[in-house]
Amino acid sequence: IYNSIDTERFKPSSVLGNKNLILYYGTLVRKKGVLELPYIFNRVIELNPNAKLLLLGKDNLDVFEGKPTWELFQDKLSEQSKLSVQYLSEIPYKEVKHYIEQSQVVVLPSYAEAFPMTWLETLAMEKPLVSSNIGWAKELMIDGLTGFTVNPRNHNHYADKIVALLRNPALCEQLGKAGRKHVERNFSTKKIIPQNIEFYERVIHQYT
Repeated sequence: IYNSIDTERFKPSSVLGNKNLILYYGTLVRKKGVLELPYIFNRVIELNPNAKLLLLGKDNLDVFEGKPTWELFQDKLSEQSKLSVQYLSEIPYKEVKHYIEQSQVVVLPSYAEAFPMTWLETLAMEKPLVSSNIGWAKELMIDGLTGFTVNPRNHNHYADKIVALLRNPALCEQLGKAGRKHVERNFSTKKIIPQNIEFYERVIHQYT
C-alpha cells in the first residue's frame, strides 16, 4: 500500500510561479542526487542564463568526504552558476507549499527513497517535476505525461528537460495538470485510506 497525500492541503494555487525558478527541496545528502545538481545546473545556466536554482533543506555531512554537502555542492558550481543559486537551509514544513508555489519547475534527482512525499506534494500542486528514473520512479511517475524521469548522472539530458520546461509554460501547465490527476486517482488520502482499512480487516479476519 502506497503513501498517500491530502490533495485538499496540497493543491494548485492561483499564485503564478516565478519564471525560470527551479526548486529542490529535501535533505542535502548524496543519496538524494544533490551532488549531481551542480553539474546539471551548470548546463542549464549555459542554455538559459536567466535560470535560478533555490535549495531548501537540512545540510548533512557527506558520508564519503566528511564535509557539509552544501560545501561540496558549491565547489562543483561554475562561476556563472554561483551567481544564480540560493540555499535557504531548513525551513518549517508548513512553509514548503509557499516555495513550491513560487517555482516554475521542481527537480528531485534522488537515488534512494522509500516512497517520496516530496514527489507527491509537487505533483499534487500541479508543478512540473523532473525526477530520477531509478527504482520506484515508474510506480509514481509517467515519463512525458506527469513530468520527466531522467538518470541524474546524465547531466546534459537532465538539464535539457529542465530547460525545455523553463522555455514552455504551456508544457509546464500540461504536465502539472496531468500530475495532479495521477495523484488524485492513485495516491490521494481518500483513495488510500479505504485500501488500508480493507487490508487490516483482512489480516485481522485471517488471524482471528
